[in-house]
Amino acid sequence: MELKKITALGDSLTRGVILNEKNRYSILDNSFIDIIGDKLGVNITNYGKFGCTIDFGQQVIDRHADEISASEYTLLEFGGNDCDFNWGKIANSPADEHLPKTILDSFKEKFGKLIERVRALGSKPVIISLPPIDSEYYFSFISRFMNSEQRNNVYSWLGGDINVISRWHEMYNRALFEISRFMHTPIIDITTPFDKYQGAMRTLYCADGIHPNAEGHKLIAASITGNSDILG
Repeated sequence: MELKKITALGDSLTRGVILNEKNRYSILDNSFIDIIGDKLGVNITNYGKFGCTIDFGQQVIDRHADEISASEYTLLEFGGNDCDFNWGKIANSPADEHLPKTILDSFKEKFGKLIERVRALGSKPVIISLPPIDSEYYFSFISRFMNSEQRNNVYSWLGGDINVISRWHEMYNRALFEISRFMHTPIIDITTPFDKYQGAMRTLYCADGIHPNAEGHKLIAASITGNSDILG
């Protein structure tokens, strides 16, 4: 079957955001979306947005319903921001209750509705899993402007274990595989290829520990094109 069109929805990963050598966020010239579009010979409309959560994803679908209806497949990449916390508030008031941007049960429910909405528009939803997080890099990045007290507050809130960050993130990633099974929706695993790099995984990331660099995007593209049977 010849692919007529793909629409991609997601956050900064889908958008192709990287942290450049000037420590500023910019758009990668050849992101994984660009690479798979070229390799599959298909036009991909990219609606990825920096900071996007599942709630904003619903707004994007409503705003671009005609575009999605004209697409044979719609890639859905969410969760990286939904699981994140307001670290500044934690640093200043660690004793208060702090919730992620989207609590897990709500994330699952809303993702399911997102899938149903895409199907109702006549497009086939495909979930993209999440790349792992480098907890040490990420902690250093989010605390770079904090004083020692604030940094210690965040560290204590994490229970003295920085790796809580990556385990929390992985919980949302596992939820994506649960959603895939429950909603009978294909998922492309881009997590495992990163895990296989083990000690060398940092070569695939920007200094913030969450955004894959150019090499990371190449790995994601290879993971997706290696599962091209899902897209046709």
